[in-house]
Amino acid sequence: MRTKTETMHDPESMTLSGALPSLAEDVVDVAMHGVRLRLQSNHRPLLEYARNHLSTLAGRLEPPFHLQVRAYWLRGQWNPDSHPFPANGNLSILGKRMAGQKNELIWRNTLKMKGLQLRFSRNRDNTYTFDVVYYFNPKKEKLDRLPEYEYKKYFSLMSYMVYYPLMWYLERERGMVPLHASALQHDRGAILIGGLGGVGKTTTCVALMQLAGLRLIAENIVFTDGEAIYPCYEPIRLDEDSLGMLRNSRQKLVPMAFPDGLKEKWLFHYHTAELPQQVPPAAVFLPVFASGHGATAVAPEIAAEQMINMNRLTRELDDYEWYAAALNMIWPQPGLAARRAQTVARCFSRVPCYELIIDRRAGLQAVVEDIVQQV
Repeated sequence: MRTKTETMHDPESMTLSGALPSLAEDVVDVAMHGVRLRLQSNHRPLLEYARNHLSTLAGRLEPPFHLQVRAYWLRGQWNPDSHPFPANGNLSILGKRMAGQKNELIWRNTLKMKGLQLRFSRNRDNTYTFDVVYYFNPKKEKLDRLPEYEYKKYFSLMSYMVYYPLMWYLERERGMVPLHASALQHDRGAILIGGLGGVGKTTTCVALMQLAGLRLIAENIVFTDGEAIYPCYEPIRLDEDSLGMLRNSRQKLVPMAFPDGLKEKWLFHYHTAELPQQVPPAAVFLPVFASGHGATAVAPEIAAEQMINMNRLTRELDDYEWYAAALNMIWPQPGLAARRAQTVARCFSRVPCYELIIDRRAGLQAVVEDIVQQV
């Protein structure tokens, strides 16, 4: 039986020099919950954006690193049937869009971001080197209307350059599962507000930030190892209504520079030094919009199952699970998929869980009071 293979060199996929461009000497180093990542790129504006996006999470660290990411910003037409990666032996064809071997995987077309190609390599010391190639080729009409359109792509690439690699490593090696949830620290522990986008998660979180004794853990994504809640630091995204609710607490936020007209929300930093790093859970709330406000108890095993499925229905984490599935396919770890559900279930089993009914007519203060009554 013959095995299909492909050779790494493909002249049609090369840059004009016949290889990927040289990387800049500048680097952006990131540490999150003990995992260290170094980001390099050929495109200095992309590195500057990453440093601005990560804020105090970015710095300069000494080796070793668990993950090294090399990001290549290229201009021109993308060919999803080939790739620009240098030769490193023959790779087995893995379906229509992938090729791999024991220590390497090339993903020519992720189907998630047009123009994106990825290569994952496992090193002999069990560290990893990930290559992120992106072809920037917008239509002239778009650039005429949005001359700083590349910043929108910088924002999207942060997932593949920083967040998804860190999430994957934290889940695989540390047992930390990401959840699409806001979280605040109460004197009894973490108040977790999970749910789909647009269900009021961020707005509720911002309203709770006004109360004395509550501190933000994370606004969009958190991790759990089944015992505690940990932040996934990223800029806070707030719309005009949320900003209006912040009142005197707004001075705690530092606006992040980002061109106007590219995002429907404003981006802010909340310095990592002020964020609690490990907090035991106190209560879980899953918001829904309905008539009549209040918090109704839900069995923890039901709430955990709902949270897992909400993750799958949320683009950020659905894209992450797609990304992680590719890595876990080439480097399988027995029991990993089952462990994800078990970890969420163990976390939720420790605390009371509620369906949080949000009635727009009752106002936001009613939502806050319903939460406070339960914790």
